[in-house]
Formats: sequence, structure tokens, C-alpha cells
Amino acid sequence: MTVEEYFAHCYEVPKILPNLPLADEKFLVKWREAQDDAINFLSELYGRELNLRGTIKISFTQTLAGKLPVIDTENHDDFTTLAAWLVNREKKVLPETVNSFTIPALIDGERHKIILLNRAPYSNIPAEKLSLTAQDWLEKSHALRLRHESAHYETLRLFGGMKNHALDEILADCLGQIAAFGNFDADRQRLFFGLEKGGSKCTGRLQFYCQKVFPTECAKIYAAVDKYLDEIKIDGKSELEILCELAGSRLA
Repeated sequence: MTVEEYFAHCYEVPKILPNLPLADEKFLVKWREAQDDAINFLSELYGRELNLRGTIKISFTQTLAGKLPVIDTENHDDFTTLAAWLVNREKKVLPETVNSFTIPALIDGERHKIILLNRAPYSNIPAEKLSLTAQDWLEKSHALRLRHESAHYETLRLFGGMKNHALDEILADCLGQIAAFGNFDADRQRLFFGLEKGGSKCTGRLQFYCQKVFPTECAKIYAAVDKYLDEIKIDGKSELEILCELAGSRLA
């Protein structure tokens, strides 16, 4: 993929949106039966035994696109196990930095969107880099991940897609930052991305979202993202306005 093709990505935002939030998808009915014993609930739902090292929790989150089930794990191994188990695939190693997914879980031959979260520092950033206590940072990380994954679901149902793309990640992290910190900060986002300020170097997760681009052109994306972050203005805007504005814009 050329950098021009990469920069062309954005969503077509309808001028008139349906009444929000959207109605819940039909598969939510199955999940309303979730009890305190989440492992037994999932084992019965899937018709096979689920073995985990720790405990998990099932809850629901309201998004602009309807409610979604949320599964919380307490360790990375259980997160990795569930990431494979829910889609009926072999377990594979996931980086310690990966702790959230919006998973197309396979149940009775149908795909159900489920948010899967693990409690860990967001983007593997130490608490001291944000001048927070470890516990406070874990709580903020969870709120950020939950809103981040909800935003991906919202672009899917409202605008017809969700991608592993820098634009989608900025949009989702912007809403996540607001949920966790009450505001969006460009330098905080650079920290989450591993992006050098004012330059074209990246040592963090932003690299993952540029894998389809020719390696020699990735620096152009990093530079464009660096500039784009400083141009995000959210004061006085609703979550829906932010979602629509960022989804409908291009990085360059």
C-alpha cells in the first residue's frame, strides 16, 4: 500500500444519523442470562468447558451503537486463552502490550461482537510517566480501553467499518482519553503511540497500524499523525460530534 492510499482512508458520515443509541443487536438476549459465575455461563453458552487460571467478570456497556457484552480478565494468559477460545481458534502468543479486543465471537454459527479486556497499564506505559499511582493508572487504563473498543464498534455500526489504521486508533484513543482523564492531550497520545514529538520516528504501537504501508514511507505517516494530533480540538463538543468529526477526516 502506498502512503497516498493509506491517507485516503476515512468514513462517509451520514448527514442525518438515526436515533441514538441504536437498538441492541439480537444476540444480546443470550448474554442477559450471564450470572456471577461467568466461566460456567460461557461454558454452557459454547457447549464446551472453559479452563482459566483466574476469575473473569461479564458486564455490559452502553455505546452509541447499542449495548455490548464486556469480559474482564485479571491476567494476560487468561486474556490470550479467551481471545482464541471465543473465536474457536488455536491459542497463540500475544504481546504483553495487547490487552483489549472487540472480538467477533462465534456462537451457534453466528458472529457476536464482544469486548474483551485485561487489566494492565494502557500501551504498556508505566504509571510514573503519567504522574499517577499504579492503582489509579490501572483504573484509568480500564476506562480508556473500554471506551476505545466501544468507539470501534460505533464506527462499525454507524459508518460501516472498523480498521487497524492510525485514524481509527486516534479516534478511539481520543474518546478513551476523555473517558479516563476528562480531556484529550496530544502529548499523552504520542506517549501511547511511542511517537516522537515534532519528528517522524516511532518506537511504539503506532508501528503496528502501518504494517501494510511500504516501510520506506512509514515516516511520512508518523509525521502526519504528529501534526494531526495537535489539530484535534474537542472543547465544547459531544462524544457524537467528536466521533463524526474524526471519522470523517483524513490524516493528511
